[in-house]
Amino acid sequence: MMRTKSRIRSLIDEIETLSNINIFQNTRRREVVEVRSLLYTILRNFYRFNLREIQDLCSEHGYEITHASVIHSLKSFNIYKSYNKNLDDWFHAVIIELEEDVASQRIDFIKPKLKYLSEENLLKLSTVVKEMYEEAIINMKEESLQTLQT
Repeated sequence: MMRTKSRIRSLIDEIETLSNINIFQNTRRREVVEVRSLLYTILRNFYRFNLREIQDLCSEHGYEITHASVIHSLKSFNIYKSYNKNLDDWFHAVIIELEEDVASQRIDFIKPKLKYLSEENLLKLSTVVKEMYEEAIINMKEESLQTLQT
């Protein structure tokens, strides 16, 4: 995932627009804390930010935070999501485009490395990929059946 300043700024803007919350305001209000957790989770999982980079980003925006607070926020995201359904909606709204970019980047990362694998490892890999593909197809069919039934 490209981690340009403009992409990160765009991510922050999108989350702030969806939530109507200034992520970096200096407050402990629950709704702000939850939206910050959303940002940190996306930065960590999709942009591979480490704790220091998240801390530095916050600092650049005038919000000072400790490593411990970032860790707590990341660990708490699923709990926040269970109480605030908007968080899950916002998460999916933001990551839908990111997932396509990440998948494309992973494919581009894997392809050139295949030629260096042994025949035995290629066979193992093809078996795993086939099983994953079949499972994905089954899941897609189940999801479409559930959608039709509702």
